[in-house]
Amino acid sequence: MILVDGLFINKGGGAVLLQYLIEQICLHPRKDDFFFLLDPRFDIPKVLTGNYKVVPNTMGDRSKFYKETGKNYTKVFCFANTPPPVRLKVPTYTYSHNQKLLEAPHQKFKRAYWKLYAKYLVIKLFNKNTDYYIVQTQHMVDEMMKLNLKDAAHCLTIPFYDTGKYAGAHTPFDQRPVDDFAFVSTPSPQKNYPTLLDAWEYLHSLGHTPGLHITIDETAPTLLARIDEMKAKGIRIYNYSYIDPRELYFKYRYLVCPSVMESFGLPLIESVESGMKVLAPDLAYVYDVIKPSTVFDPWDKKSIAESVLKALSTELPYPEIRAKNDVAKLIRLLVD
Repeated sequence: MILVDGLFINKGGGAVLLQYLIEQICLHPRKDDFFFLLDPRFDIPKVLTGNYKVVPNTMGDRSKFYKETGKNYTKVFCFANTPPPVRLKVPTYTYSHNQKLLEAPHQKFKRAYWKLYAKYLVIKLFNKNTDYYIVQTQHMVDEMMKLNLKDAAHCLTIPFYDTGKYAGAHTPFDQRPVDDFAFVSTPSPQKNYPTLLDAWEYLHSLGHTPGLHITIDETAPTLLARIDEMKAKGIRIYNYSYIDPRELYFKYRYLVCPSVMESFGLPLIESVESGMKVLAPDLAYVYDVIKPSTVFDPWDKKSIAESVLKALSTELPYPEIRAKNDVAKLIRLLVD
């Protein structure tokens, strides 16, 4: 039996990828050889009708599960960054997909990183319990090696994502509104929403009024209050809290992504597959997954604004996807 440990995965990009992986495993001839450990907050795909267990999302319950059932498995794949709490005598892989955890040791004296640093210390403590880390991009391999978690031979780059979810059924680019931009993301600090809003205020001060469609939820009340103030000034900004990304990606011409840190950059790929042109930071994680239409300095509101004006005044090239979907390779690794 092959264990896929998805405890602590509950929303965001990690949940999207775990759902896709489960769906692909359920199509495999050896699907019955898999067992899934899942978080109670995770939206379980309908195709998964058995061979799973939901336990409370605590370290104690996870440890208890491994101590009681660890001998049942021939391979283990931990999906939520953290290796098993015990050393097993079988090949063990850990999927690392949160670059902020790897950034935490360098930022540990900043209050915003205290919880992340505590999580990193748990990873460090259990590091000996995993044989390999699996990551999506080369820059994540580089980050793992800087922290001496594993050497290059034990960091496997196996990117995967749902290649069919966003392809095909979208509005042709020329039929979309000419001056609307979108960014779909939670308001976590690395997403850099404040600088994006700065750029839109700066554009308004210059007499430009492009539309901005975003997804900031109730976890960021300061940003929500700022959006109300911007609307009162006549700035075209539309906040949806939560929306299926396809409703924006299929409708508008441009993705403007101000994020300063991504382990994979899934929204970049999704937007390209949706027929959008992409304005993105001039950072390594971007070039790992796509060739963008144009780039900017994500810490500079004027640079972001200039890229927006460039999109409105010139014919930007269509972006290209550089990452590939290796989900079949990942599943082969687990079943062979």
